[in-house]
Amino acid sequence: MAGFKLLVSVSLIYLLISRAEVGKIWQSMANANMLLIGLSFLLHGVGYFSSSYRWQILLRAQGFDVPVMYLVRSYAVAMFFNNLLPSTIGGDGYRALDTAKCEIPKLKALAIVLVERFLGMFALLAFAVLALTLATELTMEIEHLWLLSLVTFAAMLAVIWVIFFRKSQQSGAADDAFGFLKKLPAGGLVRKQVLKIKEAFAPFQGQMQALTWSLGLSLLLQFNVIFHYYMISEALGLTIPLAKFLVIIPLAMFIQMVPVSINGIGIRESFYVFFLTTVYGAPYETSLAFSWIAYGMILLLGILGGIIYAFRK
Repeated sequence: MAGFKLLVSVSLIYLLISRAEVGKIWQSMANANMLLIGLSFLLHGVGYFSSSYRWQILLRAQGFDVPVMYLVRSYAVAMFFNNLLPSTIGGDGYRALDTAKCEIPKLKALAIVLVERFLGMFALLAFAVLALTLATELTMEIEHLWLLSLVTFAAMLAVIWVIFFRKSQQSGAADDAFGFLKKLPAGGLVRKQVLKIKEAFAPFQGQMQALTWSLGLSLLLQFNVIFHYYMISEALGLTIPLAKFLVIIPLAMFIQMVPVSINGIGIRESFYVFFLTTVYGAPYETSLAFSWIAYGMILLLGILGGIIYAFRK
C-alpha cells in the first residue's frame, strides 16, 4: 500500500512540474511578502492552543483533567508523526497514546481524540456549506457539489446527535445505533469489543456544555486555518477573496484525507492548481508556490515537534 501511495505522489508531482516553468515557481516564492508569510506561520500557534483547549474540554467531559500545555506539546509532537508516517492522521494515534499515559484508558483516550478530530472536520464543512452560497462558480464547475456537501453535513450532524444527546432527548437513537448487539452471541468477542467502544463514547451523552464550547473552538480553529491560507495567497499577490477560501480550504482538507498518496503529496498540489488556476485564474506556477509554501510550514512544524519529542521525558 505504501508503494502505491508513493507511486501516486511521485506521478502527480512529475506531471505538475512537467507543465510548469520551475524558475517561475521559485521566483513567486522569492517575491512573496515575507511579513505576511511570517504572520501566517504564527497562526499555527493559535491553532495549537484552540485545539488543545477543545481537547481538554472533551477530556473533562469524560472526567479527566490534563494540563493544557501538556496537550499543546502533544499536538506539536503529533505534527512530527503526521510528517514521519505515510498518513495525514498518524499523529492522532500518538495523541491518544500520549494522553493514555495520564491514567486514561486507551480506548477512552482514542474515543476523545476521534470526537475532537470529528468536531473539527464538522466545523470545517459548516464553513464550506455556508460559503457555497458565495461561490456559485464552484457549483457550476463541480456537478452535485451542493448535494454532496449537504448530505455529508447531515450525516456528520447525525453522528454528533448520537454521541452527545441523551436517550430521552433523542427517543432512543443511541440504543438504536447499537441495536445490532442484541443479535450477537452473548459473551462473543465481537460483542465485547463493540460494548467497549460504546462505553468509551457513553460519557459524552448529555454533555451539551462541552459540545457547545467544543464547536465554538472548532469554528475559531477552522476560520484560523482558512485565514492562514488566505494570508499566504495575499503574500503571493493573488487577488482571490477570503470568501472563496471558505470553500477551497475545507474541500482541500477533506480531499487530502483520502489515503491514496503519501501525506496528501501530489493530491494537495493538484487540488490547488485546479481551484486557484482553473477556477480563479491564478498563474499556474504561483498556485504551485502557494501549495509548497503551505506544506513547507507543515514540515517546519514537524521538525519543531520532533525536537520537542526528543527532549520530552
